[in-house]
Amino acid sequence: MDNYIPFILIPFIFMGVRHYLKKKGDYTPLKKATLFIASFSYAVTELGRSFYRPFIYSNKLNDWLIADTIGNSFGTMTAVFMIITLSGSGTKRDFRIISIITAGLLVYELINLTGKTSIDINDMFATIIFGIISALIYSVILIKYGNQPGKMRRIKYLSSS
Repeated sequence: MDNYIPFILIPFIFMGVRHYLKKKGDYTPLKKATLFIASFSYAVTELGRSFYRPFIYSNKLNDWLIADTIGNSFGTMTAVFMIITLSGSGTKRDFRIISIITAGLLVYELINLTGKTSIDINDMFATIIFGIISALIYSVILIKYGNQPGKMRRIKYLSSS
C-alpha cells in the first residue's frame, strides 16, 4: 500500500493548486500548462520510484542509470514546474527561479557529505540536465502562452514575430 500513497495524492495536489489559482484569478493557460507538467512529472517520478526502480534492481538490468536517477531527473521537473505554477510571473524572471531551484537541489545533494552516504554524481548530473530541460520546456511554454491573464499572446522577447 505504501507504493500507492503518492498516486492517491496526485489528484488532490492538482485540484488544490487549481482551486488556489482559480481563487486568485490566476488560472491562465500558462499556469494550466505548468501545472499539467508538474503533475505529470510527479506521476512519472513516483511510478519510477515505486515500480520501475525495484523491477530494474531485482532483475539486475542495465538501464543506463535511469532507475538510479529518476528521483532527481523528473523530481527536478516536478519542483521547477510546481514552484513556477505557484509563484512564477510568466516572464524572463522565472528563469532565475528555475536556476535557484536547480541550485537548491544540487546543494541538497551536497548535504549528503555531512551524512553517512556519499554524493551521487549521477544524481547531480540528472538534476543539472533536467533543470536545463525544464528551462527549455518553460521557454517554449512562455512563447506559446505568455503572461496576459486569460488571453494567449506572444512574448516579444522570446518570439521572432
